[in-house]
Amino acid sequence: MNKPPEPPLELSRKSVFRLVLLVVLATLVALFCNALWQFAGNTYDYKNRFKDVAVGQHLLYLIWSNIEVLKGYGLVGIGFTMFVYPLVLLWRRVQTFGRWGVIWRALLLCGMFYAFFIFRLMIERPYFGDYSYFDTAWRKFAEWCGPVVQQVFAFFVLYVFPWIAAVICGAFYLWEIRQAFLRKSRTFPLALFAPLLILAALAISGFGFIKETPKVHPLPEKPRPKPKNILILASDSFRADRLSCNGYPRQTTPQIDLLAQQGVNFQRCFTPIASTLESLTTMFSSQYPHTHGIVHMFPNKKMVARANANTPALASILKQQGYDTAVIGDWCACGFNELPMGFDDVIVSDFDNFKIYMSEVVYLHHQILPLFFDNNVGHWLFPKLKSFANYMTPDVVTGQVIERLQQREKDEKPFIILAFYSCTHLPYKTPREYAELWGDHNYKGDHKHQLALNVDEFIGDVDIGKKWERLPKAEVAQIVSLYDGCVRLFDDCVGQVVRALDASGLKDNTIVMVTSDHGDDLFEPNATFGHGLSFNGGDQSNHIPFVIRVPGHDRPGSQVKKIVRTLDFAPTLLDLVGVPADPGFEGVSLTPYMNDARADLSLPWFGETSYLFFRRNIPGEEPLHIPPMDVTTTIDPEFDFHFVLKDKYQADVLRTKERCLRTERFKLVYTPGVKGPIYRLYDTVEDKHCEHDVKARFPMVYEKMKAALTRWMDGHQETTVKEIFAGEDEFAIKPGTQG
Repeated sequence: MNKPPEPPLELSRKSVFRLVLLVVLATLVALFCNALWQFAGNTYDYKNRFKDVAVGQHLLYLIWSNIEVLKGYGLVGIGFTMFVYPLVLLWRRVQTFGRWGVIWRALLLCGMFYAFFIFRLMIERPYFGDYSYFDTAWRKFAEWCGPVVQQVFAFFVLYVFPWIAAVICGAFYLWEIRQAFLRKSRTFPLALFAPLLILAALAISGFGFIKETPKVHPLPEKPRPKPKNILILASDSFRADRLSCNGYPRQTTPQIDLLAQQGVNFQRCFTPIASTLESLTTMFSSQYPHTHGIVHMFPNKKMVARANANTPALASILKQQGYDTAVIGDWCACGFNELPMGFDDVIVSDFDNFKIYMSEVVYLHHQILPLFFDNNVGHWLFPKLKSFANYMTPDVVTGQVIERLQQREKDEKPFIILAFYSCTHLPYKTPREYAELWGDHNYKGDHKHQLALNVDEFIGDVDIGKKWERLPKAEVAQIVSLYDGCVRLFDDCVGQVVRALDASGLKDNTIVMVTSDHGDDLFEPNATFGHGLSFNGGDQSNHIPFVIRVPGHDRPGSQVKKIVRTLDFAPTLLDLVGVPADPGFEGVSLTPYMNDARADLSLPWFGETSYLFFRRNIPGEEPLHIPPMDVTTTIDPEFDFHFVLKDKYQADVLRTKERCLRTERFKLVYTPGVKGPIYRLYDTVEDKHCEHDVKARFPMVYEKMKAALTRWMDGHQETTVKEIFAGEDEFAIKPGTQG
């Protein structure tokens, strides 16, 4: 007769705790080993020269970066053990099981918690990784059960489930503490170390965000009129034609539209160079790149030092008037670390150096970081996360700006604050609710949540543009929709900041300005993506928003359709606050346009391209080009491991620059070619995307504009539109031999 199976031996609570801890650690070891495997495989697949530099010269740094992440794994291990252990014990109260029962139940519970965090990431930040399988399943689930059931399920998983687990575990640990006191035990229960360590980590993390109290300067002895404050809100790569108040059919910018109704909308504002570092330097120095010396995006240490020493700066001038000066931003604002442009407080990410790039490559392979540490605790534990585009989110920047405004309201010190966001920058990553505002819900391609850009190709292939020229219309439409969602995200940030400002006592004394450093190409004719590479396809790369609200301005809702430049920002702002402009400024004040609808400053737009990543394409011509980035640049350890242009390519970059002269109607583009200069003239009224060269139809216009462009290129001499056309109305010029 067979004996009945013996019941499993009753495990002590200490044994259960050890088994749970071992299971949790085993899952984390598996995740860590998988991250190392993926990192090694992807690193081997990179074909550019920077991979060789990283592996050959910085191998120990790469190894240390992987080791550094282990503290995150350790904290996750404590947290998972803290939740899984009491649940296993409670399960054992209703069902008897032994060692293997503890193991598989602990594995099941770990899997449930991992699934919860993956689900949360997929719903809230789907662009963080390749979660296409989960996303497809989620959509199928909605088709099967309906959107209402889908939303109820999401609410339960995201909010009800974690609260149930937290309440159960919290009750368990409170009971354990009570029992320990009742027993008057001299030894503390082992399991209680887990929640205490978690609470300690959370408490300690708070210290990472304690900032030094700003110094309050004493008020002047004699009362005087309160100076106007300046608040500038800008997003990298923000196109002017995407504002709904500028005629865009999608309602992308309701908050900025409201500002435009209360202020002035300059609808034709251009930057002389469509590249962040150079454009921002121009914006705050009121000087062309050839004057301030930052002529491409990879300046060396000497160029930066010279610009810092010799360039006038808006913030420096205001600082002398007692202003508090601050720039707050994410990774797109990193250039202010090297070129602060007079701002005293630079609260931005440090992204633009090779070690940060290497750290990002390492960190992004460890999935525990986006799953568990995309928060304040993670930013304290891993400070480099704030330098990565995925982690330094717009809401973090917005919160810092509002906090700064609250400080200035308390101490009543005048201020200039620049808030610089990366919302609209490549690769157009944004939370799901923005990505799906205008995107095709049935789209299943590579660009579902962001532009799928291969960085290896971008820095190592000058012909990458040919691949993107063949992109199908449906793919282009999806990318454009993603970009428009990014615009709406920035608009919401503007709304939050302006509402906080208006709710304070600062509204009636603060100038609010919305703008950008440059626009972006979005697959216009003869263009793909990027900015500052060429003048093909129209003005989209250099045409930026400029909306300004000035307290007491008596012409709210006015529009200025004349050409203005970022070169004119600093003189205009100083004029509005009653401070004289620096004699080194090359721009002019735009207040005449704000005060008189009939004003005409006759401003031309002179522009130039920046560093040439892609080979330009001009039908029937052969433009000059330079080798790819991994050949022309190097990493300078004496300049904080920044990418810098090699000396031998400095002249080549300048030689391959396109130059441009734009009037209200005409646009002349100069491109250096293999066989000589290439000039193209466009009538922008008839040809928005600049597809048809009309210099044969307007020979005198071509000659006059060519002479003016040559004076600017060779002699750095600006010619007004009236001087170019000798006072003649350019819109009255007819095709033919006469100008």
